[in-house]
This record gives sequence, C-alpha cells and structure tokens, in this order.
Amino acid sequence: MRATFVRTLLVAVVALATFGCSVEHRVTGPLPWRTPPAADSPTNAIRLFEWGWDHRDLAPFENLLATDFRFVFALGDSAGNPFQDVPIDREAMIGCLGRLFVGGGLASPATSISLTLDPALKAGPDSRGGKNGIWHKEILTSVDLAIVTEDGAEYRVMGNARFFVVRGDSALIPPESGVGRDSTRWYLERWNDETLQDAAAMALDPAGRRGLLAPLPSQPVTWGRLLALYYWGPR
Repeated sequence: MRATFVRTLLVAVVALATFGCSVEHRVTGPLPWRTPPAADSPTNAIRLFEWGWDHRDLAPFENLLATDFRFVFALGDSAGNPFQDVPIDREAMIGCLGRLFVGGGLASPATSISLTLDPALKAGPDSRGGKNGIWHKEILTSVDLAIVTEDGAEYRVMGNARFFVVRGDSALIPPESGVGRDSTRWYLERWNDETLQDAAAMALDPAGRRGLLAPLPSQPVTWGRLLALYYWGPR
C-alpha cells in the first residue's frame, strides 16, 4: 500500500515538473509586441513602423517620421507619376495612413492589416552619398502585407522595402512632437518601395485603362500603388 502511494506520488511530481518546464518554455519564448516598441535603435524604429501597420495605429508615425521624410515609388510603378513634382512627404504619408487605418477618404478603410517583415532585421551604413554611418543607417527587408477593407476588397503586397533611418541628434524633428535632439531615438527619413507588382492582375477602370479602382480579390499591388489609392482615391 505504502509502495503504491510512493509510486503515485513520484508520477505526480514528474508530471508536474514536466508541465512546469513546458509552461516556462512558452512564457520565455519569443512573444509578439503587445505595446509599441521604443524606437531606440535602427531596427526597433522599423519594428515600430511594423507595429503601427499591424495595429492600424497612426500615433507611432507622428513621432517616427522625420520632418524631411520621403516615400519613393518602386522603379517603373506608374502610380508614382502624379508624385513626380509633389512627393509623398511626411504630411501626405500621415494623411494616407489615417485614411487607410481609420477612414475619411474615398477608398474604404481597412478592417484587417497584417504586415510581416524579416524576423531578424539588419542595419548597415546608409549607402547614399554624403551620409555618415554613425548617424544614418539603412535596412533592407522582405515585405508581406495583407489588407482587407470594409467593402471586402483584399490587397497583397510582396517584395522588398528599403528604409533609411537617422539618429535623433542628427534628424530633422517635427516641432510639434515636443521631442528634442536625442541620440537614443531613431527616425524614419526615407522609405524606398521595392515591392513587385503583377500588372496583369491590376483592375481596369470603366474606360479600360489601368487604374486605382477597388481591386480584384487578393489583388497584388505595389506598396506605392496602395498608398496612392489612399492619397487620391479611386481614379
């Protein structure tokens, strides 16, 4: 009887220890960001960018985009034609994202956004001429972006994006942010779209021209064309 009790107790102890180990593994493993990451490094600045898209939250971008921020369209992307003289700058980008995340524009806002960048982002010296690698960094990452809108449209953006970030003690910081020059903060200065587009899948407007209409289901688009849709509205 006593031997049976001891064996039962040992089995219970082993089971509890095994369960405890499994719980510890789940808790200490990689976890998604539950709150916005601090832009305290080049890579974390881009993680904050990713977090803002995933959570459809405009607030992070107001303190992430430098005053001289520019979005550059993918080479050959016709959606960039209207922006040759007026690029998508900081103010325009915040407007685009606001209409995409919340609404208020001609295109239907998103009900679901999933953005996946490289699991391990790597920052290197800024390859642009005249940029000091201490204050200016460059990050190239793959992109997988899926969006569903209120009217049921689905967009898919895949390819690459190249980000240029600048340290806070060298950045042009928006005065309204109330943040001074700070070497522990990083800002997004330039975003180059390098996503690819399946032109054959683009929707046609009623006149038969390539346009920015509501897409076909799961329509592949460039990131630039998506932003142009929320800048201009359907054309």
